[in-house]
Amino acid sequence: MSQPITIGLIGASNFGKTHLAGFQASPHVGAIYLAGRDRQKLDAVRAEFSKVHGVTTDYRTLFSQDALDLVDIVLPHDMHLPVALEAFRAGKHVLVEKPPARTCTEFRTMRAAAQAADRRLFVVLNLVYTATHRAARAAIDAGRIGTPFLSVEVSLGRARYIYENPADWRADRERSGGGLQIDGGFHAVYRQLYLLEALGAPLWVMADCDQIGVTAPTKGEDFSALTLAYPGGARIHLMSQWTGRAPLGRFPSGILGDEGSLVFTGDRAQPLLIRREDGSEENVEVPIGPEGFSESATACAEHIAACLADGSEPYAGVDLAALTLEVVTGAYRSAAEGRRIPLSGRFRTGAETERPPLEECGGSSGKH
Repeated sequence: MSQPITIGLIGASNFGKTHLAGFQASPHVGAIYLAGRDRQKLDAVRAEFSKVHGVTTDYRTLFSQDALDLVDIVLPHDMHLPVALEAFRAGKHVLVEKPPARTCTEFRTMRAAAQAADRRLFVVLNLVYTATHRAARAAIDAGRIGTPFLSVEVSLGRARYIYENPADWRADRERSGGGLQIDGGFHAVYRQLYLLEALGAPLWVMADCDQIGVTAPTKGEDFSALTLAYPGGARIHLMSQWTGRAPLGRFPSGILGDEGSLVFTGDRAQPLLIRREDGSEENVEVPIGPEGFSESATACAEHIAACLADGSEPYAGVDLAALTLEVVTGAYRSAAEGRRIPLSGRFRTGAETERPPLEECGGSSGKH
C-alpha cells in the first residue's frame, strides 16, 4: 500500500492497548479508530495515542468507512468469527487475536471468507516475536544442542477468579471454546511448534484435560497435560494448571537434544543457557528486543502493519495458527475419548526463509 494504513481496533481498553502501541509506533499507520463498549474508557485511551482519530461504541460503524484498511479484533473468542466475517464482507483486511476461532471449522470458515473477499487474514501469535524465542529458535536451527528429542514446559497460574466469576467469559465453555488450553495454553502450543519446526509437523496428540482445582460447571478445564509426537520419535510435553492458591516456584523448561539441553531460565538478564553432559554451561546471546506478552504483542502488531503495507508475509502466519488450533482441539478430543488423535496439519512460519531483523518485528529496543 502506498498510502498510510487506517486501522479499526475493536476492543482497545485492555489488552488491545498493546496492539494500539504497535500501530502508534508504525510508520505505515496513519490513522486509528477505536470501538468498544465503554465510551469513557475509549476517550481515555484516545488521549494517550495521537494517531487515534475517533472512537465509537458501535463497531459496525467502522465497516462503513471506505478509508479503513484493517480491522483488528481483540474480543472474546466467540466473537472472532462473526466480526471477521462482517469485516470481510465490508472489504477489510482482518487481524484477530489468538485463538483465531473456537474450532477448526470456524477457522476454516474465516479463511474461506478472506479468500472469497480477496482480503488478508492475520493472527496474533505474539510470543514468536520475543527476542528470547527467536534466539532459542536460532540456536536449535544451528544445531547447538544437536537433534532435539524432548521439549518440556510446566505452567502453573493463579487464576481462580476466572472460574469463580460466572460473568467472566474466559474459560467459559461456550464463549471461550474450552478452558485454559484454548486460552493461555494456546501460547504454549504455538511457541513449541515454532521452536521445533525443523522436526516437521507433529503426528498425534494425546491429552488429559479436566477440572481438578475448582468445581465450575459452566467453565472449561483448569488442568491440561498433553503430549505431541513427531516423526522420528521426538516429543513435546506441556502441563498447565490455573487454579492454585499459592505458587510452587519455577519449574524447569527447555529442550533436550542429543548434544546438550537448551534451558529457559526465566532470568531476563540471562534467559537462555545450553547445558552439556560434562556440567558446563554456555550462554545463548539474546539481542535486545521485545520480551513478555505486552511487548511482544506490540511488536507483532507493528510487524503486521508493515506486512500489510508492503505485501510481505508475517513471521508467524495462519498456517501456524491453524495447526495450533488443530492440536488444542485434538487435545480435547483425546481427553474425551481416551486415545491418541492423529494430526494432519502442515505449516511454515516463514522462519525457514531469511528472517526479518528484530527491528522489523517491533523495534530493537523492545519498548514503544
